[in-house]
Amino acid sequence: MSRKRYEDRDRDDGRNRKRRKVDLNDVEDKLESLINRVGEKSSASLENNLQQLANVLEADLPNYKERILKIICTCATNSPDKISVYSTLVGLLNVKDYKCGEDFLDLMVDDLKNVLKSGSFERAQLMIRFLADLVNTKVVVPSSLMNLFDNFLAVTMEDNLIQVRSDWFVHTVLLSLPWAGKELWTTRASDCERLFNTIEIYLNNRQKTHVDGLRVWSSDHPHLQEEYLDCLWAQIQKLKNDNWVEHHIRRPYLSFAETFADALQHPLPNFPILSREENVEYPPPHVVFRMFDYTDVPEGPTMPGAHSVERYLVEESLNRIINTHYKDRKECASQLMKFPEREKIPLEYCIIEVIFGNLFKLPVSPQLELFYGSLLVDLCKSQQATIPGVLAQATELLYERINTMNTTCLHRFITWLSYHFSQFQYKWTWDDRIALTEESPDSPHRKFVIEVLEKCLRSSYYEFILEVVPESLHVLVPPKPYFSYRYEEKSGPSPGHEHAKGLVDSIKARKPMDELLTLVNNIPNSPSDEEDMDYSQDDPRIPSLKIDVCFQVLLRAGAKSVSHTFKALDKFEKLLRSVVTNEEEERHCLEVLRSFWKLHPQMIHIVTDRLIRMQIVHSGSFINWLFSKEMANDFHRSYMWEILHSVLRKATKQTKKIKADLEKERIKLERLEDKHKKQNEEKSESGVTDIEEIEIKRQEVQGHTDQLEPMQDEQKQVFIVLFQRFVMMLNQHIARCEEQQQEINSPTFIAILDRLREVFYTYHREIKPYISTLDTHLFTSDVDHHILNIFNQYRALST
Repeated sequence: MSRKRYEDRDRDDGRNRKRRKVDLNDVEDKLESLINRVGEKSSASLENNLQQLANVLEADLPNYKERILKIICTCATNSPDKISVYSTLVGLLNVKDYKCGEDFLDLMVDDLKNVLKSGSFERAQLMIRFLADLVNTKVVVPSSLMNLFDNFLAVTMEDNLIQVRSDWFVHTVLLSLPWAGKELWTTRASDCERLFNTIEIYLNNRQKTHVDGLRVWSSDHPHLQEEYLDCLWAQIQKLKNDNWVEHHIRRPYLSFAETFADALQHPLPNFPILSREENVEYPPPHVVFRMFDYTDVPEGPTMPGAHSVERYLVEESLNRIINTHYKDRKECASQLMKFPEREKIPLEYCIIEVIFGNLFKLPVSPQLELFYGSLLVDLCKSQQATIPGVLAQATELLYERINTMNTTCLHRFITWLSYHFSQFQYKWTWDDRIALTEESPDSPHRKFVIEVLEKCLRSSYYEFILEVVPESLHVLVPPKPYFSYRYEEKSGPSPGHEHAKGLVDSIKARKPMDELLTLVNNIPNSPSDEEDMDYSQDDPRIPSLKIDVCFQVLLRAGAKSVSHTFKALDKFEKLLRSVVTNEEEERHCLEVLRSFWKLHPQMIHIVTDRLIRMQIVHSGSFINWLFSKEMANDFHRSYMWEILHSVLRKATKQTKKIKADLEKERIKLERLEDKHKKQNEEKSESGVTDIEEIEIKRQEVQGHTDQLEPMQDEQKQVFIVLFQRFVMMLNQHIARCEEQQQEINSPTFIAILDRLREVFYTYHREIKPYISTLDTHLFTSDVDHHILNIFNQYRALST
């Protein structure tokens, strides 16, 4: 045979191998598409589609079994609303091929172990629910599922119990019962009774220190605020009393009862419980949010009761849609309105309640708070006939209850409402708020409206807000945002006036920095040091004349816009640094800023943020300033707490990044060392290059470690200073009340406690390493119980 024929055959074999690979991929893609789409709307019945799909998969099992089983496992957890569809499909495959059912369970349990180790607890719960539903399709032996549940509940009897861990296992069992409860109760009634008794004993004995700190409202009127496990337990008990009858889960396997009657069932493979030593963070507890009941729905389907399992199943499905599509608000709104069971429930009310439940969820919202606002805007625009009316009703209900609303949630409500107004021309029932002008300045509703209007000014023109708001309410509209420059020509002579004029003239003349520095250094530190002016005492408004003149001039130079301000600060940074050299001067600098922009809180926020980025002002200085006597009037205003959170985020963000980089480099180093060790064991040549690469990687790890340690120390110091100031302020309030024989639990005291709780909850992961330090040195047994309760509530989130 000629060489040419050999070459042609080689080329043909290459093409054939490539074609076979392409054909293989095409078949797998086709199978994935078929499995993924089953259960969606179709002209044929779901039962008929399942039977046909099972026949197709049966033919492909010999060649594609592993791939088919993996696709089903993935689809069941990615589309939890179709769990029973996939459990029916697995049941049909098990009838056709007993080994297929066994292999599927092995794959599921192996996958479940990895999912748990990675800390993906929600996905793990869906997988366990799927395993439970396989009891209904005669794939899993009921006694085997009961053994799994017993192993889960055994965690509740461990010594030195970690409650968030045992809570998760109990929660997982309860979540599976709406699917498998009836079959288990029919076949294993005595075991189920024992299971229920174990759960009840655990729930009655568990600590609930965390509940008060997670409530949106301090009052249970008109809706009871229940801890999530207590609420789900009540729903499962009602479901049991109703003979496990519910009207939400579709169960296609009921049509295949005869087919499954003779199916051979499998025990679940051995599943070791995740040990408590594993470095995983279990989900924190939460309180169930309730805003509506059946009396709030004027017509149409009735709202399921608070202890109806349908209420839970609907809320879970809506939450899953939101968390799946949170990156695309328009698609999210569309999917919410396509909810498959909409004819059975007042869908618009359920959607609004779930969205607000996420927005107000403590310790933190699942997604960015702005997302929920933009989602509500899209829902209002796409469903103009229904959603706006329900949202208006919800807003009024929330407004009526702000007296008892948690301070953190109240701030989120203010932020959302002002944002929503900005999308709809600031239209509201403003006339209904006119009576607030007669109320006390301390009235919660009056303060609320003022804060909302202040936020509205950030996104609109002042004159436009005055046009929208009735004239009778103008007294509640904050003053027009503007600066207050102390050294205006028309203001007359004052301490530092001539120095300010000289500095302004020098800046306009573009004098070199050295001359400007000399000019600033010649300014006296206090007004009483002036030689040409006769002042009997220092001006109390001017903490440091040198800082006041220098910073007022720079702020005035950039007062035209934010970009002008940044340019002035950058250009004359050296000048500002020359007068701000210690913590006291940093606080003076902040006081000058507040004095200059006292009518423009947003600019105070923006400039403070810039000063901290430039490290002219440090985090600790801002915290001490916030808690100082000078800030008493502004301490409870929302903008100050926005600045604080901005400061804390900066203190933690960089530390998180370096920590993540360090972890990545450590993993790379471990892989290199393992590779080198393996090569040595196999006595293969590792070469100098590998050793050098390991040494370079070790140096990189050490570099990240050296960079991380001082940042962690600084972050720790920031939080300790903050908590010290909280405790000092609260102790001063308590001492003052006891001395004057007044009630301690005043609105002011409660608001400060809420802010303390807010810091703990918002940064609970970052604060966790310092718990022992805080416990030993700050939140000790001699601290007032009101303060100590907040710390104990925080600790209960992770213990």
